[in-house]
Amino acid sequence: MTANADPEIHDVTAGSPVFYLNGRRKIRTESSVAVSSSPWLNDARVREWMSTESLRRNGHDYPLLYGLPTLMEAVDQVRDIDHAEQLVAQERARNPAFDRWLAEGFVSTYSREDLRAYPEGSVGRQLFDYMDAYDLSPELNSRILADPDWKPANMLDYWNLRMGQTHDCYHILGEIGFGSVAEYFITGVVTGNCFRHLGAELAGALMTVNTLIMFPWMTRTMLHYPGAWPALWRNLSYGYEVGQQSDMLFSARFENILHLPPAQARAALGWRGHRGPLDSRDASLVFGEGREIIP
Repeated sequence: MTANADPEIHDVTAGSPVFYLNGRRKIRTESSVAVSSSPWLNDARVREWMSTESLRRNGHDYPLLYGLPTLMEAVDQVRDIDHAEQLVAQERARNPAFDRWLAEGFVSTYSREDLRAYPEGSVGRQLFDYMDAYDLSPELNSRILADPDWKPANMLDYWNLRMGQTHDCYHILGEIGFGSVAEYFITGVVTGNCFRHLGAELAGALMTVNTLIMFPWMTRTMLHYPGAWPALWRNLSYGYEVGQQSDMLFSARFENILHLPPAQARAALGWRGHRGPLDSRDASLVFGEGREIIP
């Protein structure tokens, strides 16, 4: 059937007994290459990341986050930063707590050795013990690791910087342990917290990087490592419930509770819904084909 009413529509499929094959509108374009209304689909780097990260296995030959710098480069170039900043401005106008957080613009500067002095059992000392055991840095941002002089150029950059600085504290505060499948608890907490305290469109913009990283793992798990799925889903849904019930955790200065044990730190932060320690190590070994990909 020809759709003469709209000169940009070449034809519309119809007449198939398979109902969902009807109504496909084929749109004319002057473009010499494939083009979509989605800027994410238009970017070859994002397409490659999503297809590869969703479908591949966790072999020893390819590190879990090997393609992350390329993805971050693509995200910086594809996302609509001006629109995101408009959303931020709107949120700041209606949300005093969010406005104060951004006005402060706090960036942590502690080193691994600074954590050594905290009392045994405290959040800070547990963080030191973990980093010391695996020779890790408090800094997780790939751009700072590549260029120590890098500075955030906009609120989205600041968000990613700050989430990297507080990330490991979520593991300790949630008593969820570390490892690849445990990561879904943190994804759940931060996602739930964003959608609890911010407008949905801004929350989605802030969670873009996390979504592009973590959601392909879910497809990979179901296709190749279904034995890890129950723990993954438990961690994600449990974390989301915690995020929804809690105060605005993503804006908290976790550096102020590093001297406290996890239970007292949770109370100080307004962290609610804690169920007790969880262990995801067996599921992480399934996901890692017999090894823990993330220590």
